[in-house]
This record gives sequence, structure tokens and C-alpha cells, in this order.
Amino acid sequence: MKLRVVGMGLAVVLGLGSLAAMFAAELSDEEKSAGFVSMFNGKDFTGWRFTGDVPAEKVTNWKVADGLIMVTGGGSPHLSTDREYADFEMRFEWRALKPKYNSGFFIRSGKNLGSNQLNLAHGSEGAFIGGKIDGAKPAGNLQKPAGEWNEWRVLVVKDKVTFTCNGMPAWEGTGLKAEKGYIGLQAEGAALEFRNLRIREIKE
Repeated sequence: MKLRVVGMGLAVVLGLGSLAAMFAAELSDEEKSAGFVSMFNGKDFTGWRFTGDVPAEKVTNWKVADGLIMVTGGGSPHLSTDREYADFEMRFEWRALKPKYNSGFFIRSGKNLGSNQLNLAHGSEGAFIGGKIDGAKPAGNLQKPAGEWNEWRVLVVKDKVTFTCNGMPAWEGTGLKAEKGYIGLQAEGAALEFRNLRIREIKE
């Protein structure tokens, strides 16, 4: 009887893990038709790397659990895609765990990230730093409070960037200089969670 209970418990745990991974990678019919693909399998950091070439087994401030990418804080390393992107549309969801938070979303950045960041700091969300775009501005008024999920959509085509937050247009800017680069998430001393990362590459 005990073995049966243990076996059932293990099955439930494994089942929840599978559901979390499926949820993390699930795309809507609209996204599939548009050509989006998942950037996160809900289980590990496949398709991603840590800046400074830090081996995954030595990283303590990033982890995957319950189908989420979690950063506990620290100032490094940051999480970067393992390859560069040129024109794309990316969608993802994030939430802060405490009212005072800080992070960033990098587009067309260098290998170790740092440039071309949409700020993800409390009160300055969406501001463009580490570069210059005409038309970019903070969009903190469109954000939900800590503990609730926000959805960001970032469209990058040539030198133009269009930023949408929680279904509302935030800004449209021009002047992005880098023609391609890495996409990344910043570790900046605060705990945040990310999910539903998906991307559509735009080819001419």
C-alpha cells in the first residue's frame, strides 16, 4: 500500500513537471500561424547561455522551476540567447516578486549584453538605456504591480522598435544602430520570474 502511494505521488510530481514544461512552451494558434517559436522549453536553459561564459553548473542566481525562468538577483551573469537575431518580434511575460525591482531586456546587444536595453526597473519600465532611440520613453504607468504578470511585446525591424505593454502601445522609436545582436535578460539585484518567451524572426 505504501509503495502504491509513493508511486502515485511520484507520478503526480512528474505529471506536474510535464505540465509546467508544456505550459512554458505552448503557443496560441495565432502565434503558430504567424511563425512564432518558443524560446524556452520549461525544463532547462537550452537555447540560452550565461554571460562571461560562466558554466551553467556554477550559476547560482538563475534557475528553472515550475515552468518558469527565475532570477534571484545578483549583478551577473546575465542570461543571453546563444545566437544573434536581426529583425524579430518577441513576446514574453514577467513579474516582480517585491515592489522594488530592477532588471532589463536586451535587444541586439553584444555577447556579454549591456547595450540596447529596455529597462525593467520599478518606475522606469520601458525606458531605453545603453543606446539611443528617438521616441523611447518610460512606460511605468502601463505596468501591473509586483506579484502580477506583465506581457511585453517588442518588435524590431531595421532601425525601428515598437514596444507594447499589457496590450497597450507604449512607444515607437527609431535610430537603433546595431543591425543584429543577442537578446537577453538582466540580473540586477532583484528577484523576478519570466515565462512564455516566444519569438518570430522576420525575414525580407
